[in-house]
Amino acid sequence: MKFRQLALICAMASPYANAFQVCNIGEEYGVLEGEGLHQLRKSNYRAFSEDITPEHLFTSNPLHKSDIKPSLIEAEDVYPQTSSLLDAGPASTVVLEAEEATSLLKTIGRSTIGAAKGALEVLGPVGDAVMVGLWANDVAKSFEDETNTSYDRFATVMSLIDWFGVLKLPEREIDRQILVSRWNKVSAGEHYSFKVHNDIVTQQDKRDKQHWADLSKNQQVMLEGIAEGFATDVALKYQQYYQEAVIGQTQLVETLLNAVDEERYKSISSKLSLEESGRRVFSADFSSSCQTEVDTLLALYPEQELNNERPPAIPSKRQANRALADLQHCQQDQLDAALSLLDRVRNGGVEGLDRQSMHRLYQQVLNAKIRIVEIAAQQLEGMKSRLITEMRAEGREAIDNLFQSGAVESAHRYFIEQADYLAIDEMSRSIFGRPATSTELRQKYFVIQEGYRKCTKIGILGGDPNFRGCTQYTWIPAEIERYDSSKDAVISQMVIPDKDHIKRVFDRSLQNLIDNGWSSQQEEDWLETQILNFSEKQRIIQKAQQDKSNVLRWLFDSSSALEPECGGGNACAGWSAEYLSKENLSRDSSLHHIANWHTRNKNSGYYVHSKRVEQLNSLIPEALESEWQANHIKGFYSYVYPDSFDLDKHAPLIASALRNSSLDITNLASTLSLAKGIVKTHITEALNLAEQHDEGWLNDKIGDFHRYVSIVHAQNTSTGHYASGEMGATGLFSEPLPANQLRYLTLDRYQSIDGEQPSYYYSTKNYDEMGYDTRLHFSIDALFGSNSDLANKLDQLKQVNTRFTSQPGRTCLIVYPQLKDALMQVSANESLYWMTPVSDWFDSLTRRQFKLFGTIRFAVMKQNELNIGCDLSPNNPEYWR
Repeated sequence: MKFRQLALICAMASPYANAFQVCNIGEEYGVLEGEGLHQLRKSNYRAFSEDITPEHLFTSNPLHKSDIKPSLIEAEDVYPQTSSLLDAGPASTVVLEAEEATSLLKTIGRSTIGAAKGALEVLGPVGDAVMVGLWANDVAKSFEDETNTSYDRFATVMSLIDWFGVLKLPEREIDRQILVSRWNKVSAGEHYSFKVHNDIVTQQDKRDKQHWADLSKNQQVMLEGIAEGFATDVALKYQQYYQEAVIGQTQLVETLLNAVDEERYKSISSKLSLEESGRRVFSADFSSSCQTEVDTLLALYPEQELNNERPPAIPSKRQANRALADLQHCQQDQLDAALSLLDRVRNGGVEGLDRQSMHRLYQQVLNAKIRIVEIAAQQLEGMKSRLITEMRAEGREAIDNLFQSGAVESAHRYFIEQADYLAIDEMSRSIFGRPATSTELRQKYFVIQEGYRKCTKIGILGGDPNFRGCTQYTWIPAEIERYDSSKDAVISQMVIPDKDHIKRVFDRSLQNLIDNGWSSQQEEDWLETQILNFSEKQRIIQKAQQDKSNVLRWLFDSSSALEPECGGGNACAGWSAEYLSKENLSRDSSLHHIANWHTRNKNSGYYVHSKRVEQLNSLIPEALESEWQANHIKGFYSYVYPDSFDLDKHAPLIASALRNSSLDITNLASTLSLAKGIVKTHITEALNLAEQHDEGWLNDKIGDFHRYVSIVHAQNTSTGHYASGEMGATGLFSEPLPANQLRYLTLDRYQSIDGEQPSYYYSTKNYDEMGYDTRLHFSIDALFGSNSDLANKLDQLKQVNTRFTSQPGRTCLIVYPQLKDALMQVSANESLYWMTPVSDWFDSLTRRQFKLFGTIRFAVMKQNELNIGCDLSPNNPEYWR
């Protein structure tokens, strides 16, 4: 909805202007602070962390699987060894066919799109437990070594962070070039009203000394504001760098975690394959096991169409029983084979999946993942320190450049010169009772008494004693009173701003931003100040225009036009066109030219024109004053309003929007809420249009308002922090790795004895209090042990299944609930859950078995419904399979 539509709704709500304020247009777009900001950061962090919170780090099994083969090929110049390890994978001990490779890809959760052309290449080698564990350790070690050295290859921190672009980060919405461009202009003394121009100074501009002293003082205030602006700009830039570093490190870590997890999945899933009709069947194939038998059976009982009046075809008893027996045998054969394989695993009969190999594999993979996250977290902390150091140096350098540009000194010198001019003039008036001459103003001294020759010796002249006169003259130098600005109480206080003080303001502001972030009230106050000062400028300019218009009206308008105010007669008569032309007076004449003419003629004593002259007596001084103020605010805006930037010059899009609104731009204080809504709405529209223009367009159109919107953007796009607002969580540069990665740092590494036997322990007997690492120990022992709850459930399943093995082909009605319950008892066991992909394999088996149970039940119900007799019994071996 456009702003004008919003304003119309407000206007309909109330006829009073102040009622507009209740609409709060644009208030939803603002800088956040306090609980609102903390909740946003926590929410962003939770989304960044895949909805995992630090309070419940391992309530779920940590899975890192990718749809594509994990690769660092785009970063191979930085991580050549690590990239090579990921591309090569562990040494292969398994030879697969292409069809088997495709099936294994599905089993480990990877897309098989395009795999038909090269499934083996896409899958990569499949190593055994030992090779995968060693390989995972190599990946972590290589990543650590290359992380410690790779960043030295970059000349600066900037190129370091920009490198993360190779990881295909989202395109930056905050264009740093806008910030850099503004810094360059500010530090060169070009962005604000640093440079003053003598052409705006006239005789009427010679105000009192205090006026120029105030402007000089405001220069200090303005530079302090610029330093605070520098701090915000530099914080925005480097906070964005840091955010990209967080995302870059997260992507690096996730790629490596995906890689080691995938190799573990591949190794174990490969070992858990079944043999079926001479081919290997992986858990991804379970969903289609016995599908031929299922299709054959379902074909006997097609769904009857509603509009089809023909009775359904009824299969023969032989067809129905044969199909049912085939499916029963297939279902039981699959379950028998799976449980037989699991039994061999538990008894150490599957090479690479014995207890020791499993412990070592999970140990090495988990330790590698912990180390990878540790390295990334340490690197992120190091980058934070380097970025903060770099940002401080860059901000200080910008301040140095500003002072070295000469702009600060030039402006200060100009203010001193104007104050000196007035002080010298005052001195002349006190000595001589007249204004200072141009020479006196230039030379800065007064000649009280001209130099002269004085006779200092009387003697005989020409040798004639009767002729006496002065025989020696001495030059008496002129008596001079020199002007000394240090003796002037006002001017002596006009000191040039201290660069070191400005740097301290910058440092203090920057540290405050790092610690606390941005203040919403302070930023909103800044936004309002820009609007109010813009409005005051428009009021002053409009008044100057109106005052000059009044002067021109009383000087040039006809008698009839002025008659209601002036009356008739010669006293209100206007001057002839010939006279005005002779005096070079026209509506284009400057006020100063008109004032000079008026000064020469106002005391003529003539009755004719007298009322006009009398009116001009008051109008001209007022117009000169308002014109001076208007010119002054145009030329010295940043000194008159040291905490503002000139919207007319640096944010023309916003200035135009305010002018084109229905608001009184000379009194925006009365409709400030609406004015803020206009500004924020047009800032948003400018952002939407910025993509269609070059990098400098946005800054040229909205100026420093870009800083405001950048703060809003930085807050909303932050990856956040789980403890925002709490001790230790700073406002900036505190975003950590996501919780789904950072949680690995809460774990203890597996400890090894002599490098062979893993040493594990249970820190608590309460299973619910066990950490993920302890649960892995516990789960592996539970699988291979004989007294664990999981072992008991597996033994019960084996015993129950033994009673079902002989039933297929012998009876139609096999009662499966007991077998289903035994399968569910294992599948739902907590220990099995944590030991992926063994749990995935068993879950796939259980789901398929349940579907087969349901299909078998459906067939039995159909036979009963259609009165098809069941001949499946030990007495009818015709249907045995």
